[in-house]
Amino acid sequence: MIEIFHVRHNKSRILTPQTVLEVGDSILLAGKEEQLPFVQANQKLRVHILLISPVGTIIDSDQLRLDETGLRHIYRFPITPDLFSGTYFLQIDGDFKRIAKVNVKTKKQLIYRWIFTYGVNIANPNNHPINDFTIDIMIPPNISPIQQITKIDCNFHPSKLISDKEGNRWMRFYYAQLNPNEKITIAYRALIITRLVSYDVTRIKTKERDIEHLYPDTYHHYTKDEPFIDSSNKEIINIARKVSNFSALSKVIAFLKFLRENIQYLPQSGDFGAMYALENRYGDCTEFASLFVSLCRAANVPARLTTSTIQTQNGEWQQHAQAEFFASGIWIPIDPTLQEDIRYLLRNPGSIILQRGNTLGESPIRQIRYFYENISNNKVTINTYSDIQNDKGKIVGKMKEISLESELKTKGTLFENISWKHSIPNLDLEHQTNNIEIRVTAPETAPVHKPFNIPVHLYNRSNEEVTGTLRISFVRGGIYTSHLLPLQLEKNSHDPIMVEIPASNFLGKALIEFIFQDENGGKLGYEQRKIHFQ
Repeated sequence: MIEIFHVRHNKSRILTPQTVLEVGDSILLAGKEEQLPFVQANQKLRVHILLISPVGTIIDSDQLRLDETGLRHIYRFPITPDLFSGTYFLQIDGDFKRIAKVNVKTKKQLIYRWIFTYGVNIANPNNHPINDFTIDIMIPPNISPIQQITKIDCNFHPSKLISDKEGNRWMRFYYAQLNPNEKITIAYRALIITRLVSYDVTRIKTKERDIEHLYPDTYHHYTKDEPFIDSSNKEIINIARKVSNFSALSKVIAFLKFLRENIQYLPQSGDFGAMYALENRYGDCTEFASLFVSLCRAANVPARLTTSTIQTQNGEWQQHAQAEFFASGIWIPIDPTLQEDIRYLLRNPGSIILQRGNTLGESPIRQIRYFYENISNNKVTINTYSDIQNDKGKIVGKMKEISLESELKTKGTLFENISWKHSIPNLDLEHQTNNIEIRVTAPETAPVHKPFNIPVHLYNRSNEEVTGTLRISFVRGGIYTSHLLPLQLEKNSHDPIMVEIPASNFLGKALIEFIFQDENGGKLGYEQRKIHFQ
């Protein structure tokens, strides 16, 4: 008989579904020799051990021939700080079958819910009025399902929403006149959910579909040089050539390993870019992200910088450079500086992406953009403020609304006396349209660890050809494991296709979401089905 133990401070006890493991603890598989048949020399029994993360990735595995072991302790796995909190599954296959839940608690979370407050103080210091004052104020992009803005409240109603090709968004406010010495404070408060999404990293070595012909503009624009991004440099090209035969995801993993092994993190006094990092072998987040993007572009993997804000270990927030790479028809966020565990292939979910694209140099991508009459001869004073608080309420299934008035601590800040008059649902925060209809025929039950095929019908109701990606996501407790299928739908078309549902590591009931989305993460179509995996 094989038993599963929880080990803490060298003391062991039987693992139960209620046991919570913390950093420093271990999972131990053991058994008494007189109760195990593998002490008999004529038997060759096997045990296959899998440890499955909350997002369905296999983070450890082992295979044993029991007749060769003859030991009390068969398998040991330590709980380390790089693991995310959540429910793991320890699965034993082979001649002994058993499944156990393992509850792990660390400082790393899979899902965060933030209250993001942003304000702008505007003052006219002149002794005459300023006419036709227009200001664009950044709001974080919606990147389904990685980053979702569920609600925005504001003290003024914007005149319109401005967006660009990279998915950045600004609320535009217009004032016909700012009087002499007049001061205006514009502020908004957004509810944001960030989550870690796992991709099918077990398939990264398989040949990917050629999608360059589907996205010619993306490949043309995001494989070229830009300020601080030196993708045509000979040294960078030589590094990229070493992985020229790899798939896009395999190239990304190789470049992450290169950064980890060759570039030392060292805070800098300014922004210096890719070649600075390569020549000096050190840099901070800007140099890490710039070099990563340069390597991807040199290897014909479209990539771009992003600007984020991230919570440090002492709880403070600071600006942080991250990146995105383009694969399977969507932009996938990643943190080249802090990426330690390539099993998840994503940036730290404990951060908020503010803007996408290169904000270095003379870029038009700015958090604040403004213009007014006779701008060269008049002065306007503008200051920005931000505050981020973590709603630590548990998120299970559908997200609950919270009482912000009791949760927020605004006393003594710019936001202390702000009156949140306007809720803004008409900004199309989810980018949801009804142009793409998805109909799915799925079984009620399916085998675990085995792929299966189901028919999926995609109806393009628009008069335009649509290029996007069908995201097939396993969802449990708000946690996503995704598989991606890039497609091109003709105008006014009905495309029935057979979709392979990849092998799932989830056990029991799981929700499968079918999302057709554009390359920036906007939803174009949606359907869901519940399947019991057994």
